Amino acid sequence: MAERGPTLRIVCVNDVYSLENLPRLATLVRHHRTTNPADAFLVTLAGDFVSPSILSSLDSGRGMVECMNAVGVTHAILGNHEDDISIEELRARVRELHATLIGTNIPGFKPPLRAHDVVEIAAPGGRTVRVGIVGVVMNDPAVYRRVPFGVDRVDPPNEAAMREAARLMKDERCACVLPMTHQTIDDDRSLARTERSPRFPVIIGGHEHVSFLEDRDGTWIVKAGSDAKSAIVIDLAFCAELPVGAPDLPLVAARLEPVASYAEDATLRARVDVLMSAVRHLEAATLMSLAPGETLSSIGTRAKQTSLGTLVCSRVRDALGADACLFNGGGIRGGRDYTRHFTFGDLKSEVPFDNEVVVVPLPGRVVREAVAASRAHAPAESGGFLQVDDRMTVEQPGDVVTRIAGAQLDDAREYSVAIVRDFFLGMDHVEPLVAFARAHPHAIPPAGSGRDVKLVLVDAFALALWKRLGGFDAVDTNHDGVVTAAEIAAAIARVTDEAPSSIAANLVLAAVDVNHDRAVSREEGERDDEPPKR
Repeated sequence: MAERGPTLRIVCVNDVYSLENLPRLATLVRHHRTTNPADAFLVTLAGDFVSPSILSSLDSGRGMVECMNAVGVTHAILGNHEDDISIEELRARVRELHATLIGTNIPGFKPPLRAHDVVEIAAPGGRTVRVGIVGVVMNDPAVYRRVPFGVDRVDPPNEAAMREAARLMKDERCACVLPMTHQTIDDDRSLARTERSPRFPVIIGGHEHVSFLEDRDGTWIVKAGSDAKSAIVIDLAFCAELPVGAPDLPLVAARLEPVASYAEDATLRARVDVLMSAVRHLEAATLMSLAPGETLSSIGTRAKQTSLGTLVCSRVRDALGADACLFNGGGIRGGRDYTRHFTFGDLKSEVPFDNEVVVVPLPGRVVREAVAASRAHAPAESGGFLQVDDRMTVEQPGDVVTRIAGAQLDDAREYSVAIVRDFFLGMDHVEPLVAFARAHPHAIPPAGSGRDVKLVLVDAFALALWKRLGGFDAVDTNHDGVVTAAEIAAAIARVTDEAPSSIAANLVLAAVDVNHDRAVSREEGERDDEPPKR
């Protein structure tokens, strides 16, 4: 009889948008690979790794994939935000990723994704077990801005996971199957509750940005939270001998480990610093030049409408194609006047929080009541004081909204309103919005379906800057019918009276380049409507 059965250790992360914690994650991974090692070792990434971030706006996820390869990720799945970049760039990142990428419910993806993987685990001098891995991503159309991943369909994730797991048990002689998922915790709980024999020992999840570590009817559901601040470490230990008359399931031990207690891997830190230098150089990039005598102000946004509040709302509204935008004054924090220009560094200071902005159908009555309620305490300051866009009119006394989208407000009409999603969860206690969410929960887009307001604003400012460059022919200085980043940089220098900025030029290029071929054609450059979001 063998002294012990096969063991498997898995380090799990998900929803990684920042490179900053990866040097510590690399050390954590190395520690668990080599300290009291298991017979097999995996590192999993449960979706959302190439987008969204400022860096991915510049490199479409190349830097993240490079760092994930350095960390040693062995298995990954797509998340909904992988669809934020162009399909051509996504395919390139898939080819660059060293990990096994599993897409059980994404038939038709090119290059084809694996429907499963099988890991063989052998105990020294003992028996061998086979563990299947499947990977699924949510198919809720509300979290995508187009038909995702360049495929005809994304199959229902739990059905696909169950179907492939049954096949692996029957045809591949797997002792058990581990699903990797990128979906809501409620959907993971539903998958755990589904009657099947044997049960899933662990569901390795993503999508939520907070950690979960819970046992549901004998199935552990684990999510590490976002940005690799922590990792979930799972140890699975199989019996020394094949059980008779019972499923061959492992004992499971799972724990959440913050990466802060691990030293940084020096080599990966140096690489992260090089990759992030592009973002640091962006700090000085001008997003908006101001005319002589013009002032852009964020002073008093918690108690009055400000010009920066109007600008933020108007740009977000246009970028998301909404009728209107409401944004909390407490989310605009700079308290400054700008008289010459407004830079990306200024934007980061003014809008420091990672607020998720979504578009919600709101009746005019709710908009009117929400604005009035949010401003009821003025001139006393309140973080919930709602700033509005330049096509909304708010009249005194009483802060009464009388016009939306440039027309008379209709209480009964539904308006598409760009707004911070957390308002509907009670942020800043704007009761008309909370009451609407309670009465109409299905009208609120799911968490993770929106975008960080800073990323929306960067795209919006970049597109506005393109429109100031004088038209396609003014930028296409060599008259070859396409505009390159170098030509955009030169044009920006002309209109801003600043040195050419390749960083600002690349942001403009990314916003206008609908075809994602690293140049702007005349058709793209002369579009009257907003390019579709990447």
